[in-house]
Parts: sequence; structure tokens; C-alpha cells
Amino acid sequence: MKSYIVLFSLVIVFFAGCGKSEKDQFEAATRLVQEKKYAEGVSAFEKVADEFPTSDFAPKAFYEIAKIYQSGVINGVDETTAQQKAVEYYQKVFVKYPKYEFAPSALFMSGFIQANTLGKYNEATITYKKFLQTYPTNELADDAKVELDNMGLSPEEIIAKHQTQFTIAK
Repeated sequence: MKSYIVLFSLVIVFFAGCGKSEKDQFEAATRLVQEKKYAEGVSAFEKVADEFPTSDFAPKAFYEIAKIYQSGVINGVDETTAQQKAVEYYQKVFVKYPKYEFAPSALFMSGFIQANTLGKYNEATITYKKFLQTYPTNELADDAKVELDNMGLSPEEIIAKHQTQFTIAK
């Protein structure tokens, strides 16, 4: 009987030391972001993705990291670096978790940032074409086509282009 008590105690100690679940860790990371502790939130989301790569929380963690970088709120990270990191994490979502519900928007957003924030038109073109090939019926497909059609144009050039097309169509 005494050996069962010792064994039971060891089992409880073992499981108590196993740490938080992926859900608990994800929620803790979310709280850090809500508290505007962005760098700590990124680290906590990274930990979720690293420790639970097959969990449903891993792609969510990468997606949240991408959004944090895209928003440019991490102290000490310049705008260009932040946007490059956002692209990197959005692409991680698409590459590692293509079945994740936000994988299409992650791929689209990486192209959007490449084109509209970083001015990397060749990379954006490749990304948008990959998007259209992979998700041809997605709700963002028309937007990807518009982005490709207007790649590198200023707002004024886009307006002029559409006015010309409207005039020709009359």
C-alpha cells in the first residue's frame, strides 16, 4: 500500500511539472500582447509554435506574430525589418500549415506587404501568382489579380489607368 502511495505521488509530481498546455500558453501570449508587451508576446507565441508544432495553436501563433510585426509596434525594430519579419511569418503559416484556415490570407498578406510596403515587386508577383495558383476560388483571388494588374503603380497612375479604360469602354 505504501509503495502505491509513493508511486501515485511521483505520478502527480511528474504531471504537475509538465507545464502549461498549448492553449494556456497561447492565451498567456495573447495577454502579453493585450498588455502591450509585444516583444514578450512574440517570444511566447514562438514558444507555443516550437513546443507544439502539430497543435492547432502553432499556425495561430505564427499568424499572430506576423500581425504583431506588421503593425510595427515592437520597440527597437525598425519599420523595414518589422515588415520583412511579418512576411517571413505569414509565409511560415502558408508553407508549414497550408490547410490552416488563414493560410490563404497569410499568403496574400505576404504579397501585399512585399508590394505595397517593401516595394519588392518581383517577390510580390511571385507570391500573388502562387496565391492564385493555390487558391483560385478564394475570396481574395480578385484582389490578388488587381494587385498584379496595378503592381508598382502610384495611386495617381492607377486612377489614370482606370479612367483611360473607362473612356475606351464608352
